[in-house]
Amino acid sequence: MEKKIPAASALVLAAALLLNALVKPAEVTRLRIATTTSLDDTGILDALKARFEVENPNIDVTWVAVGTGQAIEVAKRGDVDLVIVHDRAAEDLFIDQGYGVHGVTVAWNDFVIVGPPDDPAGVAKAKDAVEAFESIFQKGSLGMALFASRGDRSGTNLRELEIWGKANLSATGEGWYVETGQGMVSTLRLANEKGAYALADRATYLTVCEESGFELEILFEGDASNLLNLYRAIIVDPGKFGRLNYEEAEKFVLFLVSKEGQELIGDYSKKGRKLFNPAFGVLKQLGIDDPYEEEEVGYWRSKLEG
Repeated sequence: MEKKIPAASALVLAAALLLNALVKPAEVTRLRIATTTSLDDTGILDALKARFEVENPNIDVTWVAVGTGQAIEVAKRGDVDLVIVHDRAAEDLFIDQGYGVHGVTVAWNDFVIVGPPDDPAGVAKAKDAVEAFESIFQKGSLGMALFASRGDRSGTNLRELEIWGKANLSATGEGWYVETGQGMVSTLRLANEKGAYALADRATYLTVCEESGFELEILFEGDASNLLNLYRAIIVDPGKFGRLNYEEAEKFVLFLVSKEGQELIGDYSKKGRKLFNPAFGVLKQLGIDDPYEEEEVGYWRSKLEG
């Protein structure tokens, strides 16, 4: 015999189903980012993700942290929606080849040359980063110094190679030159273990230097022409791939360049030490004349105001 649901029970059931439909969370979209190890290792991406997702609960921000070169290759395959990287030449090529759109600088800090406290190469006395590398090469050739390189085509590694190039030197293959093929944290730990010099982004160094037994010191800094470190967010062009989450990527970049996002970047610190500086619309103040950047700053400002 067919059972009939009492009218009152039917009303309760209908109300429950309606309530469930109303409170059922909307589908969550995953925003995929390819970024640098420095933004991951320092924890700033976790802080940005947490704040962004409070205001955008239907977007799940995820990322893969690799060197800049690898991050760009991942983006070229259409496997991510956004890149946040730090090698200007590689970024410009990525955009020029039609893979990226609306790139804009969101944060900056600087690179530093770190090494053992006794500074056998006299790096601290150098007038600029190029001279510091020349001194390391000279002492390394005499068996008096070691250098640890990431050797991974990351933004840091590419900047290191650029400085060697300015010195008209190639350290690759030299016995005192160690290529780790790893991220910044692992490279700094190895450099510390061997008493070697290394080029590091300041944020990661400040994160690692608190570890027990870590002795490497910042021996050279402040050469803006060679050591300025800019982080740029670039949306992967949806015209190249049909499955990208462009709107979600745009929302995240808008958050990064907003007053809230820029303040979070500028205030982020470890043990009272700032790791990054806000960079939206300040490149001219840093001595950089970039027409593309100016155009994109205008684009994002119009989005913020709209």
